[in-house]
Amino acid sequence: MIRSISVIIVFISITYFSYGQSDKPVRRKFNIGTFVGIGGASFAPIPTFDIRYRGTSLRLAPGYKYNGLGITQELFPLSKSFYNVFWLASVYYVKGTEKKFAYATTDYTSISALIGLKYYMGTRFFSELQLGVETRSKTTPGYASSSTVSPYFEFGFGINLFRNYPKKIEQINMYE
Repeated sequence: MIRSISVIIVFISITYFSYGQSDKPVRRKFNIGTFVGIGGASFAPIPTFDIRYRGTSLRLAPGYKYNGLGITQELFPLSKSFYNVFWLASVYYVKGTEKKFAYATTDYTSISALIGLKYYMGTRFFSELQLGVETRSKTTPGYASSSTVSPYFEFGFGINLFRNYPKKIEQINMYE
């Protein structure tokens, strides 16, 4: 009888402690940050401006000869153990100009759809790696327009203004 009660107590305590180890911290709902990378709406070394609310990020990419806009949705965590790595789906729109000839300017439009991973590391940093497809159309006055569909990627690092996961508030026992 004592043996079975001991086994039950051990299983209950193991369950309690293992839950505490797998319990993920609460993530901040709103954050503002910047992102520098290549691909997507980013053109290094010019950073983009990110606004994130509940897993949806709006990415604004101003540039000298281009402007971009994108939306990224964090779908779900990679696993319970890797609560800080999320699957992503993104769509980007970039419009700009290129000076190919001395007398003509080429306008281009790029639309890309990507899927990949976002990794929150440290207190404020994150990284993204995504793969997908891009369609790009170019028009130059006096020349035929061209349109291409090709594989595309995005990779870069970002930093948030606020912490990714707020500090855990520790309970103070007044009766110690």
